[in-house]
Amino acid sequence: MAYYPIMLNITNKKCLVIGGGNVAYRKILSLLEFGGTVTAIAPKFIKDIWELSKNNRIELIDRKYQKNDVQNYNLVIVATNDKMLNKEISKECIDNNIPVNVVDDKELSTFITPSVIRRGDLTISISTNGKSPLLSRRIREMLENVIVEEFCGLISELSSTRVKLKSSSMSLDEKIKLYDDIIRKSNLLKRDDK
Repeated sequence: MAYYPIMLNITNKKCLVIGGGNVAYRKILSLLEFGGTVTAIAPKFIKDIWELSKNNRIELIDRKYQKNDVQNYNLVIVATNDKMLNKEISKECIDNNIPVNVVDDKELSTFITPSVIRRGDLTISISTNGKSPLLSRRIREMLENVIVEEFCGLISELSSTRVKLKSSSMSLDEKIKLYDDIIRKSNLLKRDDK
């Protein structure tokens, strides 16, 4: 099965993470990085998660998951070791049309999370459709050295040029040529033009 790639705006959206270990911590950090409002439920949390709550970055509910805890959330990530609980939460989310990711169980998930490189407004997602998360990670590590911070400046320049050209009488081909010239001059995408 192939997954439809999509970029989701979760800024200020209510996101629920069920679990309190290292995997849950990584998922919480990712949700926070993209602007989600995060709540975590678990009977026990690792120290790093407690630290996030001390800084008011997340809300913690210190107890076991209870039926209907997913209500009123826009997105749910399940990071527990309890397969029966994972299945129950997945079904509850699906029945309520709430996007759910059960970590390491794509069969119970309505979405999977790719490996991501982020440089300002540039976000690159790498996925093997859940078949080899390790390969996705290795490709991301390889590309991290190529995708440098200078892309942020290039994106900013292209964006301001695009705004200026929106009301221009230039043809689409002329605009594309101008954008290509800016990209080429940046020297960030080195290629052999033969």
